[in-house]
Amino acid sequence: MAIVVLAIIVIVLSVHKTKPPHIVFILAEDLGWNDVGWNNPNVKTPVLNRLAAEGVVFNWTYVQPMCTPTRAALMTGYYPFTIGMQHQTIWNLQKSGLPLELKLLPEKLQEVGYITHNIGKWHLGHCSWDYTPTMRGFDSHYGPLTGGITHYGKMSTEKCGLSTTNLGYDFRDDTGVVQDTETYATIMYVERAIKIISEHYPSYPLYLQISLDIPGTVLEVPPEFEAKYSHIPDERTRKYYGILSLMDEVVGNITTALNLAGLSKDTLLVFMGDNGAMSNEAGSNWPLRGSVGTLFEGAVRVPAFVNGELIKQKGYVNNGLIHIVDWHSTLLSLAGIKPERSIDGINMWETISNNKRSPRTELVYNIDNDNISSSAAIRIDDYKLITGNTDMLYPCRLASNSDGWYTFENESFDAFRSQTPNESLPLPRDFTYLFNIRDDPEERNNTAELYPEIVDRLRARLDVHRKRLEEPIDSTLDPAGDPSNYGGVWTPGWC
Repeated sequence: MAIVVLAIIVIVLSVHKTKPPHIVFILAEDLGWNDVGWNNPNVKTPVLNRLAAEGVVFNWTYVQPMCTPTRAALMTGYYPFTIGMQHQTIWNLQKSGLPLELKLLPEKLQEVGYITHNIGKWHLGHCSWDYTPTMRGFDSHYGPLTGGITHYGKMSTEKCGLSTTNLGYDFRDDTGVVQDTETYATIMYVERAIKIISEHYPSYPLYLQISLDIPGTVLEVPPEFEAKYSHIPDERTRKYYGILSLMDEVVGNITTALNLAGLSKDTLLVFMGDNGAMSNEAGSNWPLRGSVGTLFEGAVRVPAFVNGELIKQKGYVNNGLIHIVDWHSTLLSLAGIKPERSIDGINMWETISNNKRSPRTELVYNIDNDNISSSAAIRIDDYKLITGNTDMLYPCRLASNSDGWYTFENESFDAFRSQTPNESLPLPRDFTYLFNIRDDPEERNNTAELYPEIVDRLRARLDVHRKRLEEPIDSTLDPAGDPSNYGGVWTPGWC
């Protein structure tokens, strides 16, 4: 009996002494399904290909249709429609942000000793300093607070909800403004990441979140990377492939830094897109349907992998269903924190590490009861139902400009509409789509009329989820936030 008791004590002590892993979580901006080497052999991403092959590639990983909701889901573990983050994205002049009563992932990690850093865009609110990263659990922040910037000039690039007179500079080091520089933003990000990694004290667990500004839609690329594809006559494709090669090198530089610092053995590296590509302009979700901001697979099913020695079974493709909310719960569990029972995320570590069957059989793409353009989508097992307007960016964009299948060979076009006051807009169509997403991942065969009983079953399940629907956060655009009021710089403090 004494031996048994002693053994139990040893096991308990060893569990409590288990060191939480370092976590490097990389979100690539507007990364299309066809924008990585393991899905498209024309793209030169040898580092990413190797890391993916040595780790676990996720074939059915889902995020939200746009970047703000995706980040809200990761930070909170909740579906965005349950916390008021379901309507479009946070625009630069919007006087609201991710609700302050919510405790975010980095805050929870800090409580168990993690050092937390955010590199890259924030996009979860900036009208008040209270919404910004260093007030919400990150020990440091380096990058823009708004939704996106040009790579060289660091100017905001918003296309819907912002007129050109509101363009402003946006690059912060914590709360301070980084002086205007013509260094490519991604290069600045990786330099800061290397600095953080090389100076990190290994005894403390590290959470490093890197939101790359690439591939994105801004076709600016250092010439040496564009030159890798000099054989491609189309300028858009050549530049975009060059950006993808830059992304590959950046991730390689980060992993090299982890090795040199002696951290790689205890680090879990997660890489994924924050949503699909804006495929009418840059990138490709082929063969998946739709562009970013829609409820089609091209917007929400993204390339993803994990790499690290913590993973027990490696070198395979995981076909389980995983949603971005699940990473919140999974990372907390790895850190030794018990996730709240109320959140939507599921701890997926056994699925990720041991290739166990995914416990997720259902996911809600979104629910938005907008007065003009309502929409909802759900997947249960193999069936997916979309109801309402498929394009979340109405009236800036119509569904007819975003619901197709786009490749690099297609001519680019600006899908966004220029709006004039009192303009009469066509009301969005009320669609009903039903797809067997396993058999028809490209969403080419709408079977809603063939299987009305399945439509009714999925609608009923949506209605159950709709009971948790919260009113969206305030979407009012306030000119008080215009950067012209702050010397041309996007600056908090006006709400």
